[in-house]
Amino acid sequence: MKVTHHVEHLLRQGRKPKELVELGFPKSVVTRVRRRLREEKTGPQLRIGKVKGRGESHFQPTVTPHLEMTPVLQKLESVESKIQQFESRAEALEALVAELEDIETRINGTPALGLKHHFKCDCGSSGYVALRIKCTKCRRETWWGWYPEQ
Repeated sequence: MKVTHHVEHLLRQGRKPKELVELGFPKSVVTRVRRRLREEKTGPQLRIGKVKGRGESHFQPTVTPHLEMTPVLQKLESVESKIQQFESRAEALEALVAELEDIETRINGTPALGLKHHFKCDCGSSGYVALRIKCTKCRRETWWGWYPEQ
């Protein structure tokens, strides 16, 4: 991690500049980062510059561009991009939920759904159940179910 990033992190945590200098960070770096952070809080500053021309001098206001806004704007764009990704994922999840609800409806319409888990006989056994089923094409009948091991 660069020294400036480390100093910035510590200053944002509330450490005092004097503490950082005592810890061994260069005073010039601490001062520069502190000023930059202070400018971030206050925004772009209006500075008065002295302009000379044709033997007269007068003051002209100039706006210094806030160089630290670029990382903030980049971060904002990144966050907006992530929000769009989450919104598209949410739409995909909603479509998936609709499909799952449709599947659940079809499964619930299946004859004897959950019969193995819910059937309990008067003899005390549970889960051993069979149904007589018939092929609707050839009309042959057979048994289908769960039988105890012999």
